[in-house]
Amino acid sequence: MLNKIIISNSGFRRIFSCAACMLLLWEPMNIDAKPIVLQAPSDKDVQLEEKDLEAQKHLAIMVNKIQKDPEAKEKIVQFGQERTILCNVCHGEDGNAKRAGVPNLAGQNPVYLLDQIQRFSDGRRYDRTMRSLASSFTEDEKIMLALYYSKMEARPTKIQDPVQWAAGKEIYDVACAQCHGERGRGEKGYARLSSQKADYVIKMLKEFRSYTGRRANPWMAAVSNSLNDEEMAAVAAYVSTLK
Repeated sequence: MLNKIIISNSGFRRIFSCAACMLLLWEPMNIDAKPIVLQAPSDKDVQLEEKDLEAQKHLAIMVNKIQKDPEAKEKIVQFGQERTILCNVCHGEDGNAKRAGVPNLAGQNPVYLLDQIQRFSDGRRYDRTMRSLASSFTEDEKIMLALYYSKMEARPTKIQDPVQWAAGKEIYDVACAQCHGERGRGEKGYARLSSQKADYVIKMLKEFRSYTGRRANPWMAAVSNSLNDEEMAAVAAYVSTLK
Protein backbone atom coordinates (compact mmCIF):
# COMPACT_ATOMS: atom_id res chain seq x y z
CA MET A 1 0.00 0.00 0.00
CA LEU A 2 1.43 3.36 -1.02
CA ASN A 3 1.66 6.14 1.51
CA LYS A 4 0.65 9.51 0.07
CA ILE A 5 3.00 12.16 1.41
CA ILE A 6 2.59 15.86 0.66
CA ILE A 7 5.66 18.07 0.62
CA SER A 8 6.27 21.66 -0.33
CA ASN A 9 8.27 22.19 -3.50
CA SER A 10 8.91 25.35 -5.59
CA GLY A 11 5.99 27.26 -4.09
CA PHE A 12 3.36 24.55 -4.50
CA ARG A 13 2.51 21.27 -2.85
CA ARG A 14 3.05 18.01 -4.64
CA ILE A 15 1.90 14.51 -3.81
CA PHE A 16 4.53 11.85 -3.87
CA SER A 17 3.69 8.18 -4.03
CA CYS A 18 6.22 7.24 -1.42
CA ALA A 19 7.18 3.63 -1.87
CA ALA A 20 10.52 1.92 -2.21
CA CYS A 21 12.98 4.26 -3.86
CA MET A 22 14.89 1.18 -4.93
CA LEU A 23 17.47 2.15 -7.51
CA LEU A 24 20.40 0.83 -7.86
CA LEU A 25 23.08 0.49 -4.59
CA TRP A 26 23.31 -0.99 2.73
CA GLU A 27 26.61 0.20 4.15
CA PRO A 28 29.76 -1.49 2.81
CA MET A 29 29.67 -5.01 4.14
CA ASN A 30 32.22 -5.92 6.76
CA ILE A 31 32.93 -9.58 6.14
CA ASP A 32 34.56 -9.74 9.58
CA ALA A 33 31.27 -8.85 11.25
CA LYS A 34 28.51 -11.17 12.42
CA PRO A 35 26.69 -13.30 9.82
CA ILE A 36 24.42 -11.24 7.59
CA VAL A 37 20.71 -11.77 7.19
CA LEU A 38 19.71 -11.89 3.55
CA GLN A 39 16.39 -10.29 2.71
CA ALA A 40 16.92 -8.88 -0.73
CA PRO A 41 13.67 -7.99 -2.45
CA SER A 42 14.42 -7.18 -6.06
CA ASP A 43 11.01 -5.55 -6.20
CA LYS A 44 9.32 -4.67 -2.93
CA ASP A 45 6.61 -7.18 -2.02
CA VAL A 46 7.32 -9.16 -5.20
CA GLN A 47 8.07 -12.86 -4.88
CA LEU A 48 11.68 -13.68 -5.69
CA GLU A 49 12.37 -16.54 -8.05
CA GLU A 50 13.80 -19.76 -6.64
CA LYS A 51 17.17 -19.18 -8.33
CA ASP A 52 17.45 -15.79 -6.61
CA LEU A 53 16.71 -17.28 -3.22
CA GLU A 54 19.26 -20.03 -3.80
CA ALA A 55 21.89 -17.49 -4.85
CA GLN A 56 21.28 -15.48 -1.68
CA LYS A 57 21.55 -18.58 0.50
CA HIS A 58 24.83 -19.44 -1.22
CA LEU A 59 26.08 -15.89 -0.60
CA ALA A 60 25.27 -16.22 3.11
CA ILE A 61 27.20 -19.48 3.30
CA MET A 62 30.23 -17.95 1.61
CA VAL A 63 30.17 -14.84 3.80
CA ASN A 64 30.05 -16.95 6.96
CA LYS A 65 32.89 -19.11 5.64
CA ILE A 66 35.01 -16.08 4.81
CA GLN A 67 34.59 -14.75 8.33
CA LYS A 68 36.35 -17.85 9.61
CA ASP A 69 38.91 -18.31 6.85
CA PRO A 70 41.58 -15.66 6.10
CA GLU A 71 42.60 -17.57 2.99
CA ALA A 72 39.10 -17.16 1.61
CA LYS A 73 39.43 -13.37 1.88
CA GLU A 74 42.69 -13.48 -0.05
CA LYS A 75 41.05 -15.67 -2.67
CA ILE A 76 38.35 -13.06 -3.26
CA VAL A 77 40.91 -10.30 -3.71
CA GLN A 78 42.94 -12.41 -6.11
CA PHE A 79 39.83 -13.36 -8.04
CA GLY A 80 38.73 -9.75 -8.27
CA GLN A 81 42.06 -8.58 -9.58
CA GLU A 82 42.12 -11.31 -12.21
CA ARG A 83 38.50 -11.34 -13.35
CA THR A 84 37.52 -7.68 -13.36
CA ILE A 85 39.96 -6.47 -16.02
CA LEU A 86 37.13 -5.85 -18.47
CA CYS A 87 34.89 -4.45 -15.72
CA ASN A 88 37.58 -1.92 -14.84
CA VAL A 89 37.31 -0.27 -18.25
CA CYS A 90 33.97 1.24 -17.25
CA HIS A 91 33.67 0.79 -13.48
CA GLY A 92 37.27 1.66 -12.58
CA GLU A 93 39.93 -0.41 -10.85
CA ASP A 94 38.75 0.88 -7.48
CA GLY A 95 35.06 0.44 -8.27
CA ASN A 96 34.50 4.15 -8.93
CA ALA A 97 33.27 4.50 -12.50
CA LYS A 98 35.31 6.28 -15.14
CA ARG A 99 32.64 6.69 -17.80
CA ALA A 100 29.46 8.73 -17.95
CA GLY A 101 26.25 6.83 -17.29
CA VAL A 102 28.09 3.96 -15.59
CA PRO A 103 27.52 3.22 -11.88
CA ASN A 104 30.06 3.13 -9.08
CA LEU A 105 30.24 -0.41 -7.69
CA ALA A 106 32.55 0.39 -4.76
CA GLY A 107 30.90 -0.22 -1.41
CA GLN A 108 27.78 -1.59 -3.06
CA ASN A 109 25.45 -3.84 -1.11
CA PRO A 110 26.63 -7.36 -2.09
CA VAL A 111 23.11 -8.79 -1.88
CA TYR A 112 21.81 -6.17 -4.28
CA LEU A 113 24.81 -6.44 -6.56
CA LEU A 114 24.52 -10.22 -6.79
CA ASP A 115 20.86 -9.87 -7.66
CA GLN A 116 21.63 -7.43 -10.48
CA ILE A 117 24.42 -9.63 -11.87
CA GLN A 118 21.94 -12.50 -11.95
CA ARG A 119 19.41 -10.34 -13.79
CA PHE A 120 21.92 -9.17 -16.37
CA SER A 121 23.02 -12.78 -16.84
CA ASP A 122 19.56 -14.18 -17.58
CA GLY A 123 18.18 -11.15 -19.42
CA ARG A 124 15.70 -9.91 -16.83
CA ARG A 125 17.66 -6.66 -16.84
CA TYR A 126 18.69 -5.64 -20.33
CA ASP A 127 22.13 -4.52 -21.40
CA ARG A 128 24.01 -6.28 -24.20
CA THR A 129 27.49 -5.72 -22.79
CA MET A 130 26.56 -6.56 -19.22
CA ARG A 131 24.70 -9.70 -20.26
CA SER A 132 27.75 -10.97 -22.08
CA LEU A 133 30.02 -10.30 -19.12
CA ALA A 134 27.63 -11.50 -16.41
CA SER A 135 26.84 -14.74 -18.20
CA SER A 136 30.55 -15.55 -18.39
CA PHE A 137 30.75 -15.94 -14.60
CA THR A 138 29.90 -19.10 -12.70
CA GLU A 139 27.51 -18.82 -9.74
CA ASP A 140 30.41 -18.81 -7.27
CA GLU A 141 32.25 -16.19 -9.30
CA LYS A 142 29.20 -13.92 -9.28
CA ILE A 143 29.14 -14.10 -5.51
CA MET A 144 32.86 -13.42 -5.23
CA LEU A 145 32.48 -10.48 -7.58
CA ALA A 146 29.73 -8.99 -5.41
CA LEU A 147 31.86 -9.44 -2.29
CA TYR A 148 34.95 -8.01 -4.00
CA TYR A 149 33.26 -4.73 -4.93
CA SER A 150 31.46 -4.44 -1.59
CA LYS A 151 34.81 -4.07 0.19
CA MET A 152 35.96 -1.12 -1.93
CA GLU A 153 35.60 2.48 -0.80
CA ALA A 154 33.10 4.64 -2.63
CA ARG A 155 34.13 8.24 -3.29
CA PRO A 156 31.48 10.92 -2.71
CA THR A 157 31.43 14.16 -4.68
CA LYS A 158 31.51 17.65 -3.23
CA ILE A 159 28.44 19.85 -2.96
CA GLN A 160 28.34 22.02 -6.06
CA ASP A 161 25.03 23.84 -5.60
CA PRO A 162 23.83 24.20 -1.96
CA VAL A 163 20.30 25.17 -3.04
CA GLN A 164 19.95 22.16 -5.32
CA TRP A 165 21.51 19.91 -2.66
CA ALA A 166 18.96 21.07 -0.05
CA ALA A 167 16.09 20.49 -2.46
CA GLY A 168 17.42 17.02 -3.21
CA LYS A 169 17.67 16.19 0.48
CA GLU A 170 14.07 17.23 1.06
CA ILE A 171 12.82 14.99 -1.73
CA TYR A 172 15.09 12.11 -0.75
CA ASP A 173 13.98 12.16 2.90
CA VAL A 174 10.36 11.82 1.81
CA ALA A 175 10.55 9.53 -1.20
CA CYS A 176 13.69 7.43 -0.85
CA ALA A 177 14.95 7.15 2.73
CA GLN A 178 12.31 4.61 3.72
CA CYS A 179 14.13 1.85 1.82
CA HIS A 180 17.58 3.21 1.00
CA GLY A 181 18.22 4.56 4.48
CA GLU A 182 18.79 8.01 5.95
CA ARG A 183 22.32 8.17 4.53
CA GLY A 184 21.59 6.27 1.35
CA ARG A 185 23.43 3.14 2.40
CA GLY A 186 20.47 0.82 1.87
CA GLU A 187 19.38 -2.12 3.98
CA LYS A 188 18.06 -5.65 3.60
CA GLY A 189 19.22 -5.97 0.05
CA TYR A 190 18.27 -2.54 -1.27
CA ALA A 191 20.68 -0.55 -3.38
CA ARG A 192 23.31 1.68 -1.85
CA LEU A 193 22.86 5.17 -3.29
CA SER A 194 25.40 7.10 -1.24
CA SER A 195 28.38 8.24 -3.34
CA GLN A 196 26.65 7.06 -6.49
CA LYS A 197 27.33 9.08 -9.62
CA ALA A 198 24.69 11.73 -10.20
CA ASP A 199 24.44 11.12 -13.94
CA TYR A 200 23.79 7.43 -13.36
CA VAL A 201 21.10 8.10 -10.76
CA ILE A 202 19.33 10.40 -13.22
CA LYS A 203 19.68 7.84 -15.98
CA MET A 204 18.10 5.09 -13.87
CA LEU A 205 15.25 7.28 -12.62
CA LYS A 206 14.38 8.14 -16.20
CA GLU A 207 14.48 4.48 -17.21
CA PHE A 208 12.11 3.57 -14.40
CA ARG A 209 9.84 6.42 -15.47
CA SER A 210 9.87 5.66 -19.18
CA TYR A 211 8.71 2.03 -19.03
CA THR A 212 11.25 1.00 -21.64
CA GLY A 213 11.65 -2.43 -20.09
CA ARG A 214 15.33 -1.85 -19.32
CA ARG A 215 14.46 -1.35 -15.65
CA ALA A 216 11.14 -2.69 -14.36
CA ASN A 217 9.97 -2.00 -10.83
CA PRO A 218 6.45 -0.77 -10.04
CA TRP A 219 7.53 0.96 -6.85
CA MET A 220 10.38 2.82 -8.49
CA ALA A 221 8.11 3.70 -11.40
CA ALA A 222 5.70 5.31 -8.92
CA VAL A 223 8.49 7.36 -7.35
CA SER A 224 10.14 8.39 -10.60
CA ASN A 225 6.81 9.44 -12.12
CA SER A 226 6.37 11.82 -9.19
CA LEU A 227 9.57 13.66 -10.11
CA ASN A 228 10.30 16.07 -12.91
CA ASP A 229 13.76 16.32 -14.47
CA GLU A 230 14.83 19.14 -12.16
CA GLU A 231 13.87 17.15 -9.07
CA MET A 232 15.65 14.07 -10.34
CA ALA A 233 18.79 16.12 -10.80
CA ALA A 234 18.46 17.47 -7.27
CA VAL A 235 18.07 14.02 -5.70
CA ALA A 236 20.99 12.72 -7.76
CA ALA A 237 23.20 15.62 -6.69
CA TYR A 238 22.30 15.00 -3.05
CA VAL A 239 22.99 11.24 -2.92
CA SER A 240 26.26 11.64 -4.82
CA THR A 241 27.65 13.59 -1.83
CA LEU A 242 26.66 11.06 0.84
CA LYS A 243 29.20 8.70 2.36
